[in-house]
Amino acid sequence: MKIKGSMKNLKIDSALAVAFVGTAAALGLRFYQAFSGLIDFETGFFTEDSFTTILLYGVLGVTAVVVFMISLLAGKVPQDKLPEKKNIGIAILSVVFAAGLVMSAVPLFEGFMEMSASYNSFLAEQTKLSFLMKSGALPKLLEGVFAIISAVYFVFLATKFAGLGKINLTKLKVFSLSPLFWATFRMIQRFTRTISFMNVSTLFLELFMIAFMMMFFMYFAQMSSEVNNRCTSYKVVSYGLIAGMFSAVVSLPKQLLSLFSENYKALEEAGKLACPLELADVLFMLFIFAFAVFFVASPKVKNMTLKEAEKIIEEEV
Repeated sequence: MKIKGSMKNLKIDSALAVAFVGTAAALGLRFYQAFSGLIDFETGFFTEDSFTTILLYGVLGVTAVVVFMISLLAGKVPQDKLPEKKNIGIAILSVVFAAGLVMSAVPLFEGFMEMSASYNSFLAEQTKLSFLMKSGALPKLLEGVFAIISAVYFVFLATKFAGLGKINLTKLKVFSLSPLFWATFRMIQRFTRTISFMNVSTLFLELFMIAFMMMFFMYFAQMSSEVNNRCTSYKVVSYGLIAGMFSAVVSLPKQLLSLFSENYKALEEAGKLACPLELADVLFMLFIFAFAVFFVASPKVKNMTLKEAEKIIEEEV
């Protein structure tokens, strides 16, 4: 791909600025929707047509495309490996995110046990395995399992950035894939819900958030384990920033609603929210934005075209 890295004077740092401005604009629109009655919290649907809907999707779409293009075209990008420099802030956020993953796993296990216990072989016209899959119970269980494994991985990551011990992340190849599987089963679980995409709001944004999480975790795993990690840094930056933007838009309005909206809090306590707040999303947003700033500030190399990268790989082989 000749276009990759073709703008030598374009700095990848610009992707950060665009992502933060786009996130702030999208959040403003989403806060307005959340507190003006445009969203039915019990279903997650829009209650009426509004110009803010098209505007919100427009801001999110344009920001995502511009961030990706800047990362693709920039003359220099971070190296295709994790920075060697210590960073206590990233270490702390890694541990906090790990704690959030563990906390998010608890209700998943509880939900699986309840749904599994509700199966009645005499009344159901399907096997228990089929029931658990179609009801979302099995994806819920696997999401919880990989949340725990991912938490262990992020503790290892924290240890590296804190400079405590000599952790070689390149040897933790299986662990590095666990966040990707965690996000994958989150996606599968959401597709078990019966919804209408005509006026869906919250779940639609969650699907995009998880999709970009999956892409970020996939390339982050390649980079941290140094397996097929050529030309991955610009993807880690772009997909990470886009995932962080969607995480902010999905989670922060819910966080404020749970603090200041009596109607929302009542539905939350009754367990009637279609898309309740998940603490892991807030903590992921904090981690990814902090990591992106740290990663972009690390030593940079020429943003090679794909042909240049392939040539280097052939010479190494």
